[in-house]
Amino acid sequence: MKTSELLLKLKKEVERYKEIVKAPEKTDNSINSIMSRYNYENFQEILTSSINREDEDVDDFMVEDLKMRIDHYFSLYAPEDKSFREFIKIISTYLVFVAKKPLHPPGTVFKDGYRVYKGKDRYICTGKRKFMAEELSLCRYCICRF
Repeated sequence: MKTSELLLKLKKEVERYKEIVKAPEKTDNSINSIMSRYNYENFQEILTSSINREDEDVDDFMVEDLKMRIDHYFSLYAPEDKSFREFIKIISTYLVFVAKKPLHPPGTVFKDGYRVYKGKDRYICTGKRKFMAEELSLCRYCICRF
């Protein structure tokens, strides 16, 4: 599948959330608030974006593997929230394969002090090496470098 095809598919899938997803009200710097704002920004971006670069090939197996890893994560931390799980699959697929942006926004500081930031020409996650060791880690697909 091409990047443009994937984006069109994601646009169709995200349509069902237009009436549900609202701008986050919290403006604190907790990880939940930061992620809510980032997810909302990318939700809006999916609705309005188009491919403005070379149309690349996207490996269908990798897309499905990312979704399976998200299913695994949610089965551990939020098994009852199926609608949010599907929303996050759309956002994450967009971030990884279309937008080429990190799964956590630059400026994110994790509770153990690891952080995500934008370097000169790439994104860095100081915890990626550790997080990659977790079973079915989503970090495998994140654009961030160590």
